[in-house]
Amino acid sequence: MLNYVDNKRYLQRNAAVALGNEADPESLPVLAQAMQCPDEPLRGHAAWALGKIGGAKASRILESNLAQEPSQYVRSEIRAALTR
Repeated sequence: MLNYVDNKRYLQRNAAVALGNEADPESLPVLAQAMQCPDEPLRGHAAWALGKIGGAKASRILESNLAQEPSQYVRSEIRAALTR
């Protein structure tokens, strides 16, 4: 889905929120990919979505991104997602 809206960051952010609200674990690979995007708000939205989906795999994705994340905003989203 995120490939469909490539280069339209606001659509990618909305897609991440929709995937989180759907809470389908099959979305985890797409959200993991979004966590590597240069767009800071997209990474924050992806972290939120991963927290909404939850589970061990989502937690591993979040934890693996926490230490390398340069943005304080995204790190705070990751921490919040890990507490859900």
